[in-house]
Amino acid sequence: MTTNADILAITDVVRTYATAMTAGDRTELERIFFESSSEVGHFEGELLWNSRDAFIQMCEDEADSSATAWWDIRNISVHGDIAVVHLEDDWAGLRFDTILSLLCHDGAWRVVAKTYRIKPQ
Repeated sequence: MTTNADILAITDVVRTYATAMTAGDRTELERIFFESSSEVGHFEGELLWNSRDAFIQMCEDEADSSATAWWDIRNISVHGDIAVVHLEDDWAGLRFDTILSLLCHDGAWRVVAKTYRIKPQ
């Protein structure tokens, strides 16, 4: 059964994801992504399949301290200890459809995988 506490915790992970990605905050991104997680999508016409650490390095490289993170949760689906979140978010001047797959482990929701597409402008 999905609880309000689960929805709040998942929403907090999404907030952390968006703000830490924009700021290039390695510590926060490492906290919410499992070490073996990956980021997958098409970027500039090519399939990009990054490890967690390669994704975090990209965030550090593109960090903009003057930018304000923007995201909008479109849907959250929770089934026991797994969840899927669809959100729109901005990063490095682009708008994305992002799907985060999460697992609740040891009482904390964390990202297992991120898939994305760049939204046409």
